Amino acid sequence: MSVLEHNSPVIGTSRPTSARTDHASRVCYQVGGISFAMQAQPGMRLALDPGLADFAFKSPLCDLEFACGWTSNLTLPRSKPAFVSGGLWTAYRENNGTSLYFQTPRLGETPYKHCWLSDDLSHGRVSLLQRFFDPELPVYPLEYPLDELLMIHRLSRGDGVEIHSCGVVSRDGAGRLFVGHSGAGKSTASRLWLREPGIRVLSDDRIIVRMEQGGTVMYGTPWHGDAGLAEPSSASLQRIFLLEQAAKNEIVPLAPARGAAELFARTFVPHHHAEGVARTLQFLEKLTSIAPVSILRCTADARAIEEVLRAA
Repeated sequence: MSVLEHNSPVIGTSRPTSARTDHASRVCYQVGGISFAMQAQPGMRLALDPGLADFAFKSPLCDLEFACGWTSNLTLPRSKPAFVSGGLWTAYRENNGTSLYFQTPRLGETPYKHCWLSDDLSHGRVSLLQRFFDPELPVYPLEYPLDELLMIHRLSRGDGVEIHSCGVVSRDGAGRLFVGHSGAGKSTASRLWLREPGIRVLSDDRIIVRMEQGGTVMYGTPWHGDAGLAEPSSASLQRIFLLEQAAKNEIVPLAPARGAAELFARTFVPHHHAEGVARTLQFLEKLTSIAPVSILRCTADARAIEEVLRAA
């Protein structure tokens, strides 16, 4: 099953999914302790992406509220873009907020979706170009990558960070973060850890980290990797490891400043928003002053797990 079953015009954004959610005029979900709501105009039916089923949330008021509706016309602004992703979306500054326009080569130059997000990151609206959607099917207006983009923008207020990483929770509830770019071995590490008794993996590709009551907390996300692991849970974050493939296992501690720089290179950041980038850096500096960061040079087998457990 792919997200294309949810009335999507986009090719290539499918992810492993679970059962379909109910259709409604209002749907909500929560990831990383931050809640998102979509309210449909009359005549539009909504449904969460099936991959968000475990993250479904009910509330009369969410942290981010989006009004969603159809439009018969969408055109790109004449102004210079604030950021061009090189993929599906382009960002512009419009009406005291940020506008995201979504295009795909399958549909030509015409945007199929527009999202406007307020500067205080509390609300917005999503418009879908009606002729590109099947009127018989419900829609998920925040379809990936928009849902993740909105999370990244919200976190950049200083609320936290989303990091390319897998999050492992031991039997006693202590969390370890294994950080790496695509291909660094996060999914492989996740599968290896799951062989250990009492281990949980919150995600094998993207983890949200936030500060709560003076401590650091890591959250699972629905945006998983090859191992398909996505758990709507959290754990106290104790240690952070930067994954490096090697012929032998070795743990090399890093100074907090070096650790913050390395994490920044593996963190999702709204690069077109200078203040958001600055706040992300400040958050990472605080994070690495609390949670130790080390390089984990490791083999792609159980010996790497043994090395981490010995260090603990």
